[in-house]
Amino acid sequence: MTRSDILEDASVYTLSDFQKLQLAKSYKKLYSNTILENEKREQAKYNKRVYNLSMKNLFENFFTTWTYIVNEMTELVYDDSNNKNVNNYIIILTKDDRIIYVGIMFILISLIVYFIFLTE
Repeated sequence: MTRSDILEDASVYTLSDFQKLQLAKSYKKLYSNTILENEKREQAKYNKRVYNLSMKNLFENFFTTWTYIVNEMTELVYDDSNNKNVNNYIIILTKDDRIIYVGIMFILISLIVYFIFLTE
């Protein structure tokens, strides 16, 4: 086999061709893994939505969220800086998924007030 036969043979790769092939395989694998991970994350996010939670999880999340809210409000009240404005309190109440649990608390408070006025 002469040198010209080796270069014309399609089954023989040069180093750069081999590297290109490996790089293409790794990109394909990375892309497929990324798609799978994104689907798993999307499914986990979908399962964490409030209407997909069980009552037990909803109560646990409700009390955990309100514990965080009270802690952050306490830190804000006792903070020595001059950042004590209404906007910071609203930001604490509306972080992440907290707004849903704040809404549930407002509904509970309104029901309690309604029953108090109803019994008078």
